[in-house]
Amino acid sequence: MAALIFVLIFFASLASSWAASLEELAKADGGVVFYSSFNNERLVALREAFQKRYPFIKVDFYRAGSERVMQRILTEAQAGRHTVDLFTSAGFQVQVLKEKGLTAKFIPNDASFYAEGFRDPEGHWTAVHSLLNSMGYNTKHVSPADAPQKYEDLLQPRWKGRIGLNIRDAEWFANMLRLMGRDKGLAFMRRLAAQRPGLQEGHNLLAQLLAAGEFHVVVNSFAHILAREKAKGAPVQWALVEPVIAYIDPLALALNAPHANAGKLFINFILSKEGQTILAAQGTIPSRSDVESHVLRVPKGTRLAPSDLSLAREYESASEEFRKIFLSQ
Repeated sequence: MAALIFVLIFFASLASSWAASLEELAKADGGVVFYSSFNNERLVALREAFQKRYPFIKVDFYRAGSERVMQRILTEAQAGRHTVDLFTSAGFQVQVLKEKGLTAKFIPNDASFYAEGFRDPEGHWTAVHSLLNSMGYNTKHVSPADAPQKYEDLLQPRWKGRIGLNIRDAEWFANMLRLMGRDKGLAFMRRLAAQRPGLQEGHNLLAQLLAAGEFHVVVNSFAHILAREKAKGAPVQWALVEPVIAYIDPLALALNAPHANAGKLFINFILSKEGQTILAAQGTIPSRSDVESHVLRVPKGTRLAPSDLSLAREYESASEEFRKIFLSQ
């Protein structure tokens, strides 16, 4: 027993020493540059909390949509400029950057709090938050007992002409084909297209039209958007269909980061319980297992299917196939 206690103390001391040394190295960096698709409120909240804990590190950030974040990193890399230290973007965009060799391997301190599929098996990224794909229905037109419980329920005659669908969400389409199997998935999509769904572009617009009664049900919205509309008094209800496709926003350390140690320290902070709690208060659905969302409560035991980021290679062809099936009706 004494030997076991000694070993535990030794490794605890080693971990403490590593944390201290990373902090000292980060202090020498003096600053860190963060590119992100987060909104400004989330970025400011993270920066203020991080700088309160580490006042010797100045945080600069660039905020844009996921595609622009990716393009900026690609452009700088092609020009031989190394500006960014860490970044977040949508999963497919981060996967593209990884496959182009622009991410560095880094295992954060709290990696064990992130389930398989929410962290890169090779250690290049960890999902900082999730977007849960969800069906939804208008509660003025549909009772809970009549609401669809699975995707196949949408094929019933009663829903024809009353379904809303986001035609720009090729990531949903590609993941559905993977989960169902390509042949079964394509058969489902063609039958769904025969239901004459109303095609829209954008998850927020889809939720708003559902709330207005334009649709009785929607296929591929986000649970947090519907929950937010419901909290405002809109007659909508989100409905998770298992396995729930979870889109992820990964956080990665940039290859050739000029302030790599400060970047690692900031990654550890964002993925810590404190950092994830800050983001939860800003309306995200944390990927960390011991932090709950404020915007909605996902039932315990709900099966999540993290979006398969390898599908990023098929995004353009999936988008074309998706549109062809539904626009040809």
